[in-house]
Amino acid sequence: MPLRDDHFYPRNFLEYEQDAPTVLDDLAGFKGFIPNFMLWALLDCDAQTILLVGGNQLGKTSTIMMHYILRIMGKHPVEKKNIRPNTQVRVIRFSSVNLPMEKNDGEIRNTIYPQLKNFLPPSLVKKDITARRPAITIKDPQGGKNVIGEFVSYNQKTQSQAGVQRFSVFLDEESPYEFYKEQIPRLLASGGDLIIGCTPVTKMTWIYEEIYEKAKVIYNSPTIIDYLKKRDGITHPVKEFTDSKSDIAVIRAATDDNPTLDKREIDERYASLDRITLETRRYGIFHSVSGVVHKNYDPTIHFIDSERYFPKGVPRDWIHARGVDFHERNDWACGFICLSPQDEAFIYKELSVSPEIFDTESIAEELVKMSKDYIYRLNMIDPRAAIKQTNTRFSALDVMNDVFLKMNQKGVGTGGYWQAWDNKSKTGRDIIKQRLGNARRVGKPFNNEIHENGSIRFLPTLWILDTCPETNHSFKNWKWQQWATDEMKRSKDEKEQIEVRFSHFPITYECIFKHYAFSLHQYGPKRKERKTYQDYFNARA
Repeated sequence: MPLRDDHFYPRNFLEYEQDAPTVLDDLAGFKGFIPNFMLWALLDCDAQTILLVGGNQLGKTSTIMMHYILRIMGKHPVEKKNIRPNTQVRVIRFSSVNLPMEKNDGEIRNTIYPQLKNFLPPSLVKKDITARRPAITIKDPQGGKNVIGEFVSYNQKTQSQAGVQRFSVFLDEESPYEFYKEQIPRLLASGGDLIIGCTPVTKMTWIYEEIYEKAKVIYNSPTIIDYLKKRDGITHPVKEFTDSKSDIAVIRAATDDNPTLDKREIDERYASLDRITLETRRYGIFHSVSGVVHKNYDPTIHFIDSERYFPKGVPRDWIHARGVDFHERNDWACGFICLSPQDEAFIYKELSVSPEIFDTESIAEELVKMSKDYIYRLNMIDPRAAIKQTNTRFSALDVMNDVFLKMNQKGVGTGGYWQAWDNKSKTGRDIIKQRLGNARRVGKPFNNEIHENGSIRFLPTLWILDTCPETNHSFKNWKWQQWATDEMKRSKDEKEQIEVRFSHFPITYECIFKHYAFSLHQYGPKRKERKTYQDYFNARA
């Protein structure tokens, strides 16, 4: 079942009339299933662990049950997913909070069993479940031994789940972590797989870090692709690969991807929800704010449309600054920011480039070209760039300044003196937090004029243009380091160290903000510049 570039999936992959049993209505439920993106992704995926995450009423459970029925019939396109007559392990475990016959407040809460029975041809049911035996015996339509679908509850003791191997295990929503860990040995000998279906909620614990963040491949439904494009300005592919080595796949879909629901009713149902609740319930997007450095950063507020606000580009006569988070091996994070006369900061251009592919001189030349004819009052770089190389006796900082000076002498760019930033002070982070908070308060750019006690003042704000998707992604995902296990989290204080991942662009702007030259005093009386900075421009003159 090949993937298609137009983000659509085949609609006729459930046509198995040639295999129909003799009973006329036996396939009525089976044929009544309406194909959807989730089933298509499940039938394309060969990962050992699959997390299907989506909005409410998406139809996750029914889709997963249909996928299991196709595996029992031997119709899964990925051969190792099928149960064949010679398959030794023939038990599928269906796990949830409640067993099929249990009642909670007089209502049966287990949804797995009714969804399985809804689409499983009745002729394949050899022995149904009972209150004493929560397992269904299914005839193998290929002529092999019976297949057992056993139902277990998260409330049962872990030891009661031990024993024989399982061909596959399904977890309906998030289970206790100990229950999840106990399933892994059950799957090892059989080479079986683990399927999890859930809607993200704030109380979720291990699934996000243990499964979601380790995914090697991510399937994005057309609805998810469209929503993230509008929100983040990034177009995700249908099948997205990461650098993870774990055999884990995530399937992301929205309530809208349920073909049995009416789009207008969905819009009405979610119309009054705030963004976080909407993204969780409708789009199945995780929101783990625990440990996030900039918790008040909101892409729907701070990540703005450049064409709307700056159709002709940001003004040249504002205060402009450049920054580079230098690394010997990791990508450099190069950022451009400007400050308006009303104290609004706009991050408007970015460059992420590998020093293992391009040398320092090439990177510097690219930065000159990106800078065009703008004048930059401040050019900051990580202090590691000032370390002299033993073989050349020059540092990356020396090379940067040499390139900018020589290209300016040739009439390219406006020059600029690069200097190492201060790594000790944390005032830049506080300034960013204050500006992000003010931006939330005013709601949109050019709306920061405040009238208080008969006076007028402008709230300092910070905005990121949609020309900087990596900066936006970094501000959303930069976190404090977390303890590895729940036990450690409960017994120890929060860590005071920040993760390196996603830190490069935010740190670049922290170091620009804490320098006195990047402030509105540029529009008033001049403060004395640092000697090296002033000497450079005197030498140019």
